[in-house]
Amino acid sequence: MNDSFDFGALLDRQLAQYRKGFNQGDIVSATVVHIGKEYVTLDVNAKSAGLMPVSDVFDEEEEVTIKIGDKIDVAFVAMRKDSFIFAKADKAESEAMPSVDATLQYAFNHAVAIQGKVEKEIKGGFEVTVAGQRGFCPFSQIDIARKPAETYIGETFQFQITEYGADDRGVNLIVSRRKILEKEMEVAKEYLRDTIEEGKTINGTIANVTNFGAFVELGGLQGLVPVREISWDKVTDPNLFVKTGDLVTVKVIAVDWERDRISLSIRQCQAKPLKPRTPEELAREAEANDVREWMESNKTQNENFSSLSSAFDNLKL
Repeated sequence: MNDSFDFGALLDRQLAQYRKGFNQGDIVSATVVHIGKEYVTLDVNAKSAGLMPVSDVFDEEEEVTIKIGDKIDVAFVAMRKDSFIFAKADKAESEAMPSVDATLQYAFNHAVAIQGKVEKEIKGGFEVTVAGQRGFCPFSQIDIARKPAETYIGETFQFQITEYGADDRGVNLIVSRRKILEKEMEVAKEYLRDTIEEGKTINGTIANVTNFGAFVELGGLQGLVPVREISWDKVTDPNLFVKTGDLVTVKVIAVDWERDRISLSIRQCQAKPLKPRTPEELAREAEANDVREWMESNKTQNENFSSLSSAFDNLKL
């Protein structure tokens, strides 16, 4: 068996279409590229190699049942250093698969984000399935600015485990999505501090429309477009001009980092319409046009008159 394999050549061929990552439990069709003593190395169409315990493909006599070039289905388990760890998809028990308890305990102890699916709305919050375990997310922890319940049901998000343990009532698993979002906002805020300044034009998405203006999502933080800055036209109802989800270009008109307030303008990114002219202005303009037209139509006569006038002035001298 040849233990050497040109990983560099493999990755170069796949560089343009490699996967950046996997979600826990993803089933992937992989190609066997190397069989070692402890791990099978897999081509999973990603920048980093996939590894699977060789014991997953042993028969009853502990003989390897696959060969280089075989395609097998594997399930993503975790990331270890620079490698993706997989288990054979049809393997009930695998050395790569940590127990559910170990996974949840590790995530809780190290405040590591873990994927969960919002199953349904229950009293006080939502039922969330995390690593196969039923958990609870309070209403206050599902989002920073809560939306209708149906917005979340059936969706998969990253959560942080805030409470984990067991007592005579069973497993106590409480999670928070809000804590993840708040961390992301802090990162976004640091970035925006270095990039946003008054007078700068940026793109964003309308996040919410109120009677006093529109909030624009800027990539982790939101800015407010006051009613007067939505349009050059008179705005009595902002909903007639913008709606949630609209992509907009805005100008930063004020920044207050101490209170995390960013004031924006949509209208200042648009051409200012000409001010309507009054009837008096229109009349004066028409009169001026009449004079210009008369002067043009009598151009020759005016020129002759000017010449005669000059000659008469010379005779008087």
